[in-house]
Amino acid sequence: IKTKFNESFNKVNTQFEQYFRMLFNGGRAYLSLVKSGEDKTEAETELEAEDAKEAAEEKDGMRPEEKIIAKYEKGSLAVAGVEIRATPPNKKLSAIQSLSGGERSLTSIALLCSLLTCFPSPFVVLDEVDAALDEANTIRFGQILGKLSHQTQFITITHNRETMSQANIIYGVTMGDDGISQLLSIKMDQAKTYAK
Repeated sequence: IKTKFNESFNKVNTQFEQYFRMLFNGGRAYLSLVKSGEDKTEAETELEAEDAKEAAEEKDGMRPEEKIIAKYEKGSLAVAGVEIRATPPNKKLSAIQSLSGGERSLTSIALLCSLLTCFPSPFVVLDEVDAALDEANTIRFGQILGKLSHQTQFITITHNRETMSQANIIYGVTMGDDGISQLLSIKMDQAKTYAK
């Protein structure tokens, strides 16, 4: 399990940096693992010692395979989470919390795209992920969606024209004066033929 996790984590990390550079036109980003045993205080260390003593007492009633697992996990630090480090061009290395709203959106999109590249999903629903993006970033986002659409079907809720231009079919919901919603649909390849 550890080997597969590390391989997958490294794959996603590599793809994440590539997509980040694509979306930001440079910069650097990477993922790092946060271990549960890092930065312990004295009180936490004492509590762990007490827990270890209790665990040793309970160990006598364990099955042989449980003893092996307990022995294996004793010295290891369990993964508590993943930290995202992102450095847009001309900025200092920082955590995702110190980025602006648009930069956070782009970083999240880069991570999502890296996951989809490594582990494709049959379909993905994106609800206004491009709302905080300007036009140039939306164009790059649309191009990435176009590249990934050969392996994943995207259902994207958006108000952005650039994102809509990458779609094969557009569904619109509008409301008339009578207050009743109507559904409109356009197949883009047919619309282009009709427009000519």
